[in-house]
Parts: sequence; C-alpha cells; structure tokens
Amino acid sequence: MKGKEAAPDASEHPGHGAADEADLDTGMHPWVRSMSERGFNFNGGERTKFFLARGGDFVDVSDVTGADSPLDGRALLAADFDDDGDVDLFVHNIQRERHHLFRNELDPERAFLEVRLEGRGREPIGAVVTVDGPRGPVAQVVSRGSGFASCQAPSLVYGLGAAEGARVRVRWPGAREAEDFGVVAAGQRVVLAEGTGTARVRARASASLAAPLAPGLKVPLGATLPPLDVLDAEGRPIRLDPATAGGGGPFELVFWASYCRPCVADLPVHGAEHRSGAKHVVALSVDVPSDHGRARELVQASAPGLPLVFLSMEEAANEAGLDLVVDLLRLPVPTVLTISADGRLLGVRTGAGE
Repeated sequence: MKGKEAAPDASEHPGHGAADEADLDTGMHPWVRSMSERGFNFNGGERTKFFLARGGDFVDVSDVTGADSPLDGRALLAADFDDDGDVDLFVHNIQRERHHLFRNELDPERAFLEVRLEGRGREPIGAVVTVDGPRGPVAQVVSRGSGFASCQAPSLVYGLGAAEGARVRVRWPGAREAEDFGVVAAGQRVVLAEGTGTARVRARASASLAAPLAPGLKVPLGATLPPLDVLDAEGRPIRLDPATAGGGGPFELVFWASYCRPCVADLPVHGAEHRSGAKHVVALSVDVPSDHGRARELVQASAPGLPLVFLSMEEAANEAGLDLVVDLLRLPVPTVLTISADGRLLGVRTGAGE
C-alpha cells in the first residue's frame, strides 16, 4: 500500500543509494531530508503499541483503543488535557505534523488527586511528591524533562481508586526531610507551596475539551444536518430533510442492518414508540441492495408502520448529504441520532437499546 501513512519503497527516496555527502547547509543527507519533507516513516510503518497494566500483567490494547497508528511518533506528552482527573496522551508524529490526542475515559468515577508545586523563588525541579494511595505510597518526581522531544506537565496526577483522601508529602530539592501536607481530600486540584504545610485548592479549568465525536460521526452536537438522498421502502429515490422529517417535532434516525442482531431486537421497540406517538422514528437500513427484501420483511413482521428507508448507491447524491454526516465504514450499528424539529443534531446513542 502506498500513501501518506505507508512507508515508501527505497527507490522512492531521492538520493538513496548514492554516495552524496551530507548537505553542507543542513548537515543532512538528501535521503533523510526527503523523508522529513515528504512525511514518510523512519520506522517502516511499524504500528504504535499501547499496553494497559492489569494486576501483574500488561494487556495489549493498541487496536481497541485506536492507538495503533502507523505514523512515526516523535514526541509523547502525558498530561490531564481535559482536566477531568486522569492522564491523557498527546503524540506528535513526524508525518506532516499530524498529531493524536488519546483521552483517558476508562474509569471516570475513580477518585484522583492533582498536585502542583511552588518552590521558594525557583521551580522545584527534582522534588519528590509522595501520596499514600490505596495500594501504598506512590512517588513522582518533578523532572520537566521526561520524554523524547517533550517535557513533563507542571501537574502530577494520582489515582486514588475509591479512597476519600490521601496523605501528601514533598521532599523539596536539597531538603533532608519531607514536608508533610497532611491528608488532602480526593477529587481536588491543589497547589503545595514550599514551607507552608498547607494544600491550597485550585479551581478546575473553566474551559475543557469538547467531547469526542461518536465513532463514524462527522458532525458535532448542535450541527444542522443537510438533506439526505435515500431510497424509500420500495427502492424509489426520495429526499429525507431532517428539518421536516419529524413532522414539526424532533425525531430519531436509526442506522440499522438486517444482519445485526441487536438492531433487529430493537425494531419492535422503535415500532411501538412510533405507532404510539411517543417518538417519531425513521429506520435507515445500511443493507446492500440484495438484502433489502429481508430488511423489509423484518420491519413488516416486528415493527409494522415504522418508516423505512435505504442507502442510496448514487455516489454523487451522498457526497452532498450522508457522507457529510457519517462515515459508514466506521459507524457502528445500531446508532441512533436524535434530531430536533429544525434539523439540528441533539444526541447520539450507539449499541442496543436498554
């Protein structure tokens, strides 16, 4: 495979195999300079690995987390970017400055403690902050230089599990004994000033990162959706306008498939809600044309009266409509979009209904 995320053949690199001297101005061989300028990969497209500690073992979760990028990472920064009490990862890739931010959403209910230090007239590089966590003392060092082509964030984050608080001690640079700041309540962001012995609470950042889009979704909540060119239950081209499809009210657009068991199991619920008037629902089947008959039979049998539409196979029609809203190759089914009376996206739900 050739492309921006694939390593090229050696023959594609200008200067490769030649006996050219390094460029006198840059000190860089033409082959290496070409790699950088064209955004190719120095590690041959080897995919990134991400391991999660579970007990005494490490589990490879590279694929399921989406971290297994073939891009060539040049810097890694671990910090709480969304200020929610856990550590996220920011990766800088050499390819055309394409970056990745991996947000930590694994255990949102677990307690945490975030610590920043204030030294006496200097940044306390080398200070050791020890927090007595639920599994014993955990120490972190303020280094500010840990990482390849990156630096440490000013805040240290500690996971506390279900603990309500933890004792915090700081061994300042040059000090023989650690300064005890007592027990600090969990869920706080605190500043520890040298010599005070008291933790000062810091307010959470007023602006946090927007929630990531659902898999396969291309538009954020609140966006106005364009008209969608689809096929009706009989296979005739129609235009589904989100601003009018709800008949003057909000409606749910359900992406489903006849081969998806959770989708089929949810059909009676969608049909009952639509017939009762509790919700206006439109079922959009992503089945291929050869399966349209089976999809029609399923709706007629388990959700009679439920409006059914199919994907249009016309590429030009989708480019101005559906392709702007979702990426069908990544969109899980079932996915339900809640759309307002004026065509704005209000909510997204994936997976089987409750």
